[in-house]
Amino acid sequence: MWKSNDKNVMTFTLLNKKRALSLVELVVITFIIAVIATMAFPAYKIFQQRSKEKRLKKILTDVRAAINGTKSHNSTNEFEEGFRTVARVEGIKRIENAANLKGWNSPATLPDNAKDVKQKCINAFIAKFSEGYGYPKSPKEIWSSNPIAAFPAKLTGFCPGTGDDILFNEVDIGDIPLERPFYRNCDVSSGPVHPFHDWYPTVEFQYVPVIDRTGNALGTSYRYNEWIANEGDLVGVKDIVSRGVGLALDGSNTDDW
Repeated sequence: MWKSNDKNVMTFTLLNKKRALSLVELVVITFIIAVIATMAFPAYKIFQQRSKEKRLKKILTDVRAAINGTKSHNSTNEFEEGFRTVARVEGIKRIENAANLKGWNSPATLPDNAKDVKQKCINAFIAKFSEGYGYPKSPKEIWSSNPIAAFPAKLTGFCPGTGDDILFNEVDIGDIPLERPFYRNCDVSSGPVHPFHDWYPTVEFQYVPVIDRTGNALGTSYRYNEWIANEGDLVGVKDIVSRGVGLALDGSNTDDW
């Protein structure tokens, strides 16, 4: 009996010795895990930054496309309509309606030098686009469900000297409602969320106005809240920019994207 018991005790002791780890082994394993983690963390941060940079570029590209329209990614002649494209179409429709109401589509009733008055109106309207009209009035119009394109109340000077300048020289255009949003992937109360916000709380998107009546140089960008507060002085959003991230992985400045 005693011999049998001695064998059992010895077997139990040997098993325990095989299963146990020494302090040295634990230290070595901990050191190896720490080295692997130290090597992996920078790579993970780089992966995160690359992902955030891709999202930042996509937001900037998508908002700019929402404003101006964009060519197809398939390099075809197809064109995706943007804010200004639709504003142009809607403005021409208004001129067409005015032409019907004023009789411009009946050349026999017009003086000889006014028979092309409708086309002159359309040409003058399109020329306004190069002067900064036809952009979203403010940033919120880009993602609003009922956006407004900024335009002067009247276009004048189309066909002078006809004897009835008011009839031929004025078309009510005004601000043009476009009745659909152009950018959906954002918070409707404040616009797109910056991808780097969880890293740098002060980063933000800013917007560049076409017309700045506050006295600052054109091209100055404004925060969304500043824009809303100065909406009467800042007219037409022509660009969106990122501020506060700094250098990208490729060495470029994200403020210049």
